[in-house]
Amino acid sequence: MNWRHVNLIYMRELTDQLRDRRTVFTITVLPLLLYPLIGMLMMQVAQFNKRQAANVRIVGLDNWPSELPLLDKRNKPILHPGMIDVSEWMNFESQPWPTIDGEFSWEQMLTAARTDIASDKIDAVLFVEPGFEQELRSRLTVAAAGTTGSGSAILNDADSAGITPLSTQESVVEHVGVKPSSDGLQVIANLARDNSRIAQERIGVLLDSWRAAWVSSQLASAGMSPRLIEPFTVDATDTATESVKSAVLWTKILPMVMLVWALTGAFYPAIDLCAGEKERGTLETLLSSPARRAEIVWGKLFTVITFSVSSAVLNLLSMHFTASFVVRKLLLSGIPDLAETLGPLPIQAVGWLLLLLLPMAAFFSALALAIAALARSTKEGQYYLMPLLLVTLPLVSLPMLPSMSLNLGTSLIPVTGTVFLIRSLIEGRYFEAFIYLPTVVLVTACCCGLSIRWAIKQFESETVMFRESERWNLKLLLHHLWRDREDTASTASALLAGAIILVSIFFAQLAAGSFVSGWSGIASSTFIVQVLLILTPCLLMSVYLTRSPRRALRIHRVQFSHVIAALGLGVAVHPTYSALGYAIQQLYEIGPETQQLLAKFQHMVGSQPLWAVLMILAALPALCEELAFRGFIFGGLLRSGGALRAIVVTSLLFGFAHPVLQQSIAAALMGLFLGLIAWRTGGVICTIVVHLINNTLSVSMAWMAMNHFEPPAALSWAVYSQDSSWTYTPTWSTLSVLLALTLTFILMRRDTQTQRTVQAEMA
Repeated sequence: MNWRHVNLIYMRELTDQLRDRRTVFTITVLPLLLYPLIGMLMMQVAQFNKRQAANVRIVGLDNWPSELPLLDKRNKPILHPGMIDVSEWMNFESQPWPTIDGEFSWEQMLTAARTDIASDKIDAVLFVEPGFEQELRSRLTVAAAGTTGSGSAILNDADSAGITPLSTQESVVEHVGVKPSSDGLQVIANLARDNSRIAQERIGVLLDSWRAAWVSSQLASAGMSPRLIEPFTVDATDTATESVKSAVLWTKILPMVMLVWALTGAFYPAIDLCAGEKERGTLETLLSSPARRAEIVWGKLFTVITFSVSSAVLNLLSMHFTASFVVRKLLLSGIPDLAETLGPLPIQAVGWLLLLLLPMAAFFSALALAIAALARSTKEGQYYLMPLLLVTLPLVSLPMLPSMSLNLGTSLIPVTGTVFLIRSLIEGRYFEAFIYLPTVVLVTACCCGLSIRWAIKQFESETVMFRESERWNLKLLLHHLWRDREDTASTASALLAGAIILVSIFFAQLAAGSFVSGWSGIASSTFIVQVLLILTPCLLMSVYLTRSPRRALRIHRVQFSHVIAALGLGVAVHPTYSALGYAIQQLYEIGPETQQLLAKFQHMVGSQPLWAVLMILAALPALCEELAFRGFIFGGLLRSGGALRAIVVTSLLFGFAHPVLQQSIAAALMGLFLGLIAWRTGGVICTIVVHLINNTLSVSMAWMAMNHFEPPAALSWAVYSQDSSWTYTPTWSTLSVLLALTLTFILMRRDTQTQRTVQAEMA
């Protein structure tokens, strides 16, 4: 690596970018103007964002208990002791209850209420039926009659007799023909409209407040203390410091905003440095220079990182100063609650956010550079931004969930672990951050390294750098696919097959739901998923898009030593796989609903013959999944020397094909090992053997434990029974690792024919 060449390329690209006025405006001027303008707009909008009073009509106010009236003669709420003042929230109008009785008059009132709500004359209607006061009296009388003078029954029934909380009432929403309420109160509202819904909620607040006042008055009249309603209160003490409380909201919002700006700030310069140079015709000159491709990538990468960091920093500082101004303005405007919620952004939080920015900018810049290299034009490159954002946003948004926190499981998630770490540092939890710092640093470094390696690989590929723009024509595309068929699938066909499999499984899971009706349902659903959704797309594509389906599925001659090693490896690797699955379940706990479903599944499986369970759950998945993932898809991704690409991508697809998160992680890690075997052995025979033995051992041990079988005495050195399950002994677990390493070394050795087969696939 000649760093002098890297520096020359960096200065060249940086100078070219700074000459572009659009880039300078987007990176520097726009952040400085954007947030002040947004702050001004918020202050202007805040002037109109006053609480609007809800218009409520009360029909039958004369039926309200006279001893504790709800409204006065001016239709204003009467504040009884303990009631909440809602006069600023609600405007009331009252109508007397119609004198004509009968079903027709009730329907007529409902129709009129619905019409007035639809025309925005009122927001909600409260019906106070003639029997309301009598209902209160009758319930109180019944309660009193059943007491011995202590008044306890009065209290118990009084809380539920007067008015039920509005949350427990059935609201009538545009429905004519509703019968009168049994309690004497009924609210008519249109919950599809915000004003009407808010009016209903405020009516609930008013009625709950009146109910508390009514219960207090009844207790007082019975000679009891109204404090019985609320016999005690709880004093809460907040242990959070002022700096932490002021940063609570910002710690959730700012990392997401800053990382989004870092990604967008990296992507547009990356497009110009790749697709833009292709359009200008200057990329060929740069590639023909003495600089190596890796040096060119590093020079461009440093340029993209510079603009990514600059964009994010300027946005952060502009947001910081604007937020500080807005908070002070809110305090002066007499809105302390909102000002306290926002809070000033602590200066130490800015420092920690800048620390977060550096590794994430490097990661996003390398990703943007690698993806931008695929684009044949600037217009095409801009289309790639949205998929990249859709993949990145869930990782950035995950820390905003209230149930998520920094632990070993979340620290292993790229981007998410880094955001959690910075949140812990901002909130002053330094010991927690120190514990998981090595894990986060290691994961982030691996992500940066892989993304940089991918970018270099893209620039070293002539087919990527010099692709020509093609016009879309379905007829020509089909003709091209049939005419230019080869022995193995193309990379595009392999990725398409993987996408079809995942989408099909996703919709099949939605259609099937979580209910499985017995063993027949398990067997049929497994057959559908494995044969129809996983294997069939690859079989059809191998027939129509390749010249040799056998070679496309990578069914080649296999070395005898590889087969023997695969038989032993399937047994030797299972203890490690079991321990890995247990560790994953400890990191990411299975939810209670999923545990119940898995328990039902295991019960249904345990009641079936072992041979049938092995055929459906061990042999069938091993055959179908290996032919699809390590066969057709792996062969297509292996072309043009993409061994690492084939191993990683197929393992990810293999993991996503499993429905449970814990299974997906374990399957993805197992897929890396199976991909290595598929590459070194030149086919799928050995991976089918290893996969089959691994599935057989997992299913057999679980079936034996569920049917209360004890391990054979001859295997007591390797397996023992504990807590209704079969577990490997520490001795065999240790020896199996050494045996697996030895057998893997044997699988790494190829004979001449296997070497030719692999070289032909990678050509």
